[in-house]
Amino acid sequence: MKIDKAATTPLYSQVEVILEDKILTGAWDEGFQIPTENELANTYDVSNITVKRAVMNLVDKGLLIRQRGRGTFVTKLPQEKNIHKSEFIRMNEETISSHDLLTSKFQQTYPAIAKKLNLPPETKFVYLERIGYDAGENVSLEYTYIPQNIWPALEEPPNKDIFIYDVLKNTCGISLSRSKNYFSAAVANEKEMSLIGVRLNTPLFVWERITYSTTNEAVEYSKFVMKQDKEKYFVELDLT
Repeated sequence: MKIDKAATTPLYSQVEVILEDKILTGAWDEGFQIPTENELANTYDVSNITVKRAVMNLVDKGLLIRQRGRGTFVTKLPQEKNIHKSEFIRMNEETISSHDLLTSKFQQTYPAIAKKLNLPPETKFVYLERIGYDAGENVSLEYTYIPQNIWPALEEPPNKDIFIYDVLKNTCGISLSRSKNYFSAAVANEKEMSLIGVRLNTPLFVWERITYSTTNEAVEYSKFVMKQDKEKYFVELDLT
């Protein structure tokens, strides 16, 4: 692949594609120290600033890691993870913590959320905001809304390590039947930069979920804002 300076595609994007291809095809294996920015700039006849932007984009994707005083290295490729086997992934018993509860609110109205769930705009909700962990690393921000009328009278947040479906089934006594899921992309804002440790405007994966009871009532809306550098998420469908 060569740089086409006449193309409308920015030069840094072209360099990024070339370097990413070297990583994904195994030409640059895990642990490989890539050439310096000066060397890459000379190789592709572009500026150091162009190379730096391409490299930082690959750092944000989790394909490269910069080590102060040593250089830039190829990281382990993201592992595939079935998004429906997790909330995120149900942690094993050795995991110290799966979530930290940042905020809990009760008797709150959120007309936009009520609309998503086809509920009256004055519907009151329990609101939970949490950080999700995987193997001890903060990987997501999770925003959950549960209709107040299905929550027990005692207004207490759930244990920080519990999973939302466990709350719905065991605490709220709801029988679950199905969920509707939406997937999109976003870039990190200052809050996400601070709480899950990414650079501003880093690409993030967004998963929105609406869960229904066996009586076809919407009983939960959750939004998960997730890092992309550790896992590649997939949904597997059984067609048999």
